[in-house]
Amino acid sequence: MPNSRLKKLVFRTAGILGSLLVLLLFFYAFAYYQTQRRANQVYALAPQTLRIPEDAASYELGRHVADIRDCKDCHGNDFSGQVFGGKDNPLGRLYASNLTPGKGGLQYTDQDWVRALRHGVGQDGKSLWFMPVQHVSTPLSNQELAALISYLQQLPPVDKVHPTKAFKPLGRVLTFLGKFPMFPAELVDHQATYAEEVKPQVSATYGAYLAITCSGCHGTDFKGGPGRQKGEPVIADLTRTGNLKHWSWGEFRQTIRTGQTPEGRQLSDFMPWKAYATSYQEPELEAIYLYLRTLK
Repeated sequence: MPNSRLKKLVFRTAGILGSLLVLLLFFYAFAYYQTQRRANQVYALAPQTLRIPEDAASYELGRHVADIRDCKDCHGNDFSGQVFGGKDNPLGRLYASNLTPGKGGLQYTDQDWVRALRHGVGQDGKSLWFMPVQHVSTPLSNQELAALISYLQQLPPVDKVHPTKAFKPLGRVLTFLGKFPMFPAELVDHQATYAEEVKPQVSATYGAYLAITCSGCHGTDFKGGPGRQKGEPVIADLTRTGNLKHWSWGEFRQTIRTGQTPEGRQLSDFMPWKAYATSYQEPELEAIYLYLRTLK
């Protein structure tokens, strides 16, 4: 190839690569701007006023709600929080807050708790980060939310100071593209009202109330899908197009209690079945089973 043609090819290639680099830089700058704007958005809310009970029965109800809504999976057995993925997390420096009143923990009023758990908004009026309130605490009845707050307010103090949360480029881009639910306040209907009380019963209706927590991993349609973390297996389809359609109530119960499916498969630890095995009462599990059996 003559030198002149070679030079033209090199210049053309360099020009294309340079243009792509400029486009990428513009894209990332726009993603940076948009995600920062969303992170800094202030939500002007007037949280509902709940009477936070102090009796022993409400405390036990709050403890049970925290168990079945799997708060400990993120915040730890002592509720002091933990860093997600460690320092090598490619998405950013993310952590579950220290919910106790110890050093580095929360100094929340009743209204602060309601704002956070019902709306996904912190004391500063900005969205919490990566706290799945839409699957865990937003849908709670007023009675159960108040009981949960009562329980959390009485946690023993644990001193644990977490690092400042921060994006890494991958986490910022995935958040911008809507592939990572970083800001829960964006996903909550802040004008919605909630039931004063939801009475436990063995019914599909009550099962739907409980099973919304499962939608955090299995999807709003409960169809499951590919694993989302390194080493996580395929997330099961819990509808009638999955294996569950063949399971009896007894087999479903046995799966949750033992971690062994009727097909002989061991549930992965990515599925917090051990916590569910010790937390859910029989009528609650049966209600969830009845609800899942209605899903097409």
